[in-house]
Amino acid sequence: MDRIESLGSVISTPERKKSLTLAANDRAPGKARSFTREALTAWGVEDLLDQAVLIVSELTTNAERHGRTPGVGLSLPSRVEGEPVEEITLTLALQAGVVGIEVEDNSPEPPVPQIASLYATSGRGLHLVSAAADAWAACPKEDGRGKRVIALVRRTESPFTS
Repeated sequence: MDRIESLGSVISTPERKKSLTLAANDRAPGKARSFTREALTAWGVEDLLDQAVLIVSELTTNAERHGRTPGVGLSLPSRVEGEPVEEITLTLALQAGVVGIEVEDNSPEPPVPQIASLYATSGRGLHLVSAAADAWAACPKEDGRGKRVIALVRRTESPFTS
């Protein structure tokens, strides 16, 4: 639990922070990528853009595909009577040259890296997140209704000085 708390400190006490709530549908990853590009550009951390956009894309795609509310036991607010709201919340934060990425969804099930066959068209997302992020972890949300996945990307120190 210490690991998720230390990762979460970038999200909970940032210099800058921005959130977006999306409908959990096939448009969510594209909207999340655009939101991420705009925020990181405005914050002046374009050097972290490619890594962050890749991570956001993979995590929101996972949330859209696998982050649905379990069929029993949870009562979420509904837009139409009896129909739970399926949403994904993306939070971006910046603290001391570290970009924090948090994706929340409605499933309490933790993400599990898959072993994709050579010809599979999916199943590699969490491996990409592991390769692009400096650290990542998942934990249940405090209310027990879903999970949050947090990833961090930090600026690398240049070996050359001016």
